[in-house]
Amino acid sequence: MGRVLGLDYGEKRVGVAISDEDQEHVFTRPIILNRGKRDLFRELGQLVEQEGVERIVVGLPLTLRGERGQQATSIQSVMCELEEALTIPVDFEDERLTSAYAARFPESSAGADSIAAAAILESYLERQRRPTA
Repeated sequence: MGRVLGLDYGEKRVGVAISDEDQEHVFTRPIILNRGKRDLFRELGQLVEQEGVERIVVGLPLTLRGERGQQATSIQSVMCELEEALTIPVDFEDERLTSAYAARFPESSAGADSIAAAAILESYLERQRRPTA
């Protein structure tokens, strides 16, 4: 298997979570301040290398109808550049309910962005475990 990195991408902050090698457990990490693509890609590249990450999962803010709006399109564009820069697969996961989930943990030291990243990653890993029909 291998570690998977979960991201809750924002214009100012990026929430971060990571799985264990067996993809059974998810752990929050400190947020990364988004100071531009170059710095963000460098920091994520270091994290990917240090932790042996094999895949990145990014929350995609779909509309209530499940459609991609302007924000989702913008995030996909940035993450496609990240995928090329790091040469690591980037997948997307519906993040519509993660902010509400993160709000249930207001006193967490991880912060809402990293809790949202953990929820995105957990959702993705759970979907990967489901048998396909």
